Amino acid sequence: MKPAPFRYADPRSLDEALDVLAADPGAKVLAGGQSLLPLLAMRLAAPATLVDVNRVPGLDAVEVTGDGVRVGALVRHARLLRDEPAARVQPLLARATANVAHPAIRNRGTTVGSIAHADPSGEMTSVLALTGGSVTVATAGAGRPSAGGTCSWGRWRRR
Repeated sequence: MKPAPFRYADPRSLDEALDVLAADPGAKVLAGGQSLLPLLAMRLAAPATLVDVNRVPGLDAVEVTGDGVRVGALVRHARLLRDEPAARVQPLLARATANVAHPAIRNRGTTVGSIAHADPSGEMTSVLALTGGSVTVATAGAGRPSAGGTCSWGRWRRR
């Protein structure tokens, strides 16, 4: 089956992406596409607008903070798997990411996208819950985070 027709937006900044999303409440964000594209192909999702954020700068960062690990919306599973500082702070991230699908999916799929689609068989949603993690969502308007959508995993502590 083929996807239903949709408009394609290719924003070059976070502000532009958020403006497009605000203008169409039914729009979907495309990052890795490993969760979204099959839904489109089977017409289980039929957004009027598809917003490709792959050219938005700053969404591909993994940051280790005093509180844990922050993962940007464009961080691929494979990138997170190779991030040694993140694995030292939150070992469960690397262990779970190694079990995400297979290498082709890990090379293209995004960790935050996996969480956004909340697939019950997905590893990363469970890891987020187990570590007391949180999701930060950027929205159009004042006071939004400058880094766009991120997920944060709490710092791992031995008991």
